[in-house]
Amino acid sequence: MPVTLALIALSVAGFLLYYLGAPISWISALTFQAFSIEGREVVFYSSPGEYWRVITPIFLHFGWLHITFNSLWLWELGGLVEQRLGGGSLLVLVLLCGGGSNLAQAWYSGPSLFGGMSGVVYALLGFCWVYNALLPEGRLWVPRPIIAFMLIWLVFCMVAPTELLGIGSIANAAHLGGLLLGCLLAGLLALRRRWLKA
Repeated sequence: MPVTLALIALSVAGFLLYYLGAPISWISALTFQAFSIEGREVVFYSSPGEYWRVITPIFLHFGWLHITFNSLWLWELGGLVEQRLGGGSLLVLVLLCGGGSNLAQAWYSGPSLFGGMSGVVYALLGFCWVYNALLPEGRLWVPRPIIAFMLIWLVFCMVAPTELLGIGSIANAAHLGGLLLGCLLAGLLALRRRWLKA
């Protein structure tokens, strides 16, 4: 699963930039909106033409649990998609859903620092869930307890004061946006395949 492994490797690299204290300018080059630190303030500024920023925040991770769980889910769900539909399909899904989930988070939160593969993970979950429901022969089956757990976790993070619970800030809009986008893309692809078989 070379694409899945490459995505995990890039995520680990993004985590190490943060964890090992890379220069702020390096991290700023990967965030959705460029920023600098002035005194104790985070100052955001525009960076026209830097279109890679729509996707690169998915590789930034800000803690051990963050990178560990996202890598594990990416290995399971991304690996499943890559094995069944191919690396090219997985890459297209990651680019579309990663960009879409980042845009959703930026729209919801405004200028802020966010990152992680979670929006993509939720997109892959939604994709597998809907695709398998519409085309069971596609074999993108995810156990129902896993689907239930991830949906419950999504709702919990949206309604609970996660920062007060010590979990930290959660990019809920990215999670929800990724889930909906993954479901939509699975529905469109499944309907297209049904139409071609008709």
